[in-house]
Amino acid sequence: MTESCHYHSASEAAWQCEPCQRHYCTGCIPGAAANYPKGHPDCPLCHKPLAYIGASNSARPFWQMGLFFFRYALQPGPLTVMALAAGAGLLISGLGMLSIFMLVAVVALVTRYNLLVIERLARGQLPAPGFGDALDGNSAALFAKVIGMTLFAGFVGYQAARLGSGAVQVYSIALSLLAPAAMIVLALENSLRAAINPLKLLQFTLIIGWPYWLLWLATTAVSAAPELLIATVATQLPLWALVPVIAAITTYFSIVTSSMMGYICLSRQQRLGINAEREDDEHFLDEREFDRALALAQAHILLRESDFNSARRTLVDTLRRYPDDAALNERYYRLLLATQDKKALRELGPHLLEKFIRMNRAHKAAELYLATDPLPTIDKSFLRHQLAEALYRQQKYRPAALLLNNLHKDDKDYRHLDAAYLLLAQIYLDGFNREDMARQLLAFVKKHFPDSGLKQQVQTLQQVLSSAQAASA
Repeated sequence: MTESCHYHSASEAAWQCEPCQRHYCTGCIPGAAANYPKGHPDCPLCHKPLAYIGASNSARPFWQMGLFFFRYALQPGPLTVMALAAGAGLLISGLGMLSIFMLVAVVALVTRYNLLVIERLARGQLPAPGFGDALDGNSAALFAKVIGMTLFAGFVGYQAARLGSGAVQVYSIALSLLAPAAMIVLALENSLRAAINPLKLLQFTLIIGWPYWLLWLATTAVSAAPELLIATVATQLPLWALVPVIAAITTYFSIVTSSMMGYICLSRQQRLGINAEREDDEHFLDEREFDRALALAQAHILLRESDFNSARRTLVDTLRRYPDDAALNERYYRLLLATQDKKALRELGPHLLEKFIRMNRAHKAAELYLATDPLPTIDKSFLRHQLAEALYRQQKYRPAALLLNNLHKDDKDYRHLDAAYLLLAQIYLDGFNREDMARQLLAFVKKHFPDSGLKQQVQTLQQVLSSAQAASA
């Protein structure tokens, strides 16, 4: 079942805090691991390291991924391994004793690559590993462990044979059922002891649950495919091409089954103790963008947790570095609204609203102004004018009119008083159908600002009023 973010219910969780039992999305935990001083993000509440669950949480069910597994083995890394196996099959017949060493080396490398596929997919890395990733010096050791698993299985089978045919049948069934689990455990833990421990393998199957048995059916069917395919094409191929084709087909289907084994672990990463890895390059943010995104995210979380003081400190600290960031200023204003800090709204509200005006976000200033109860007292004429204009555009006529009424008495030297009263005339006309007030205001502008650059607009509006008066007479 997909977990949702605790603070954004429409978003899938990407991080988990076990102590707090909180799930976070990428909006709550922005950026990449490299953006954080410790190299990983911490829980905003308890400050303990977070576990990445994004890949497992968003993974589709195993039974819906059929085509993915077959396409997975056609990526550049798997194709290179297949080409190497085919090339070795082509050369092996003419090298005498050296061919044995080449065969062992190629089988060891293919084995290492298959185990790497299981490991990478289990950790949530959906792209196939490159061929070079398998050249890490572990091929021989892991191949030896696979041989050790095989020898151990043979030894146990020999002991079972001594008990009779019934014991052999039971053992054969158990071996078949637990073989995928053994390969997965070897890939994840790199331990032969764990891979041959029946209790460990049984525990693994119980953690995976019923999808494990679906995996067993799928891997059994896919493992039988090379034999059927080779039997079909063998008669159509020249003798020299037979071994390379067999090698390539066998390698392809082994990678398909390995991808199935790795993917089955995705949805149980936490219970299996798998440390998921995240592809972080695309999530990395520059310093400014990360700082503001982190502050906004943490403030949102702290507000939801009713820790208003911490949320305020977070925003104030970030605003000191980025005082003109619109999103930070809006979140701070809304925090003041949420906490009903009337003193701060009275003292800081006009200053914050003016910031939005100067950042060409008059519509946001008007929205926040209306959200403030009681409406803040605005002393600056420029701010009153700009807010009124934004409110007029939003058809909020009454608060717009209140801002501009008697502006000439409050600030007779305001240099845009002609524009402010022309706007007020339009507000009275459009919002209240008060033609009388509109005429008075236009007459005021015409009398006191004879050289106004708005003279033409004043005359046009007066003509409109005169025409309306004549029509109603």
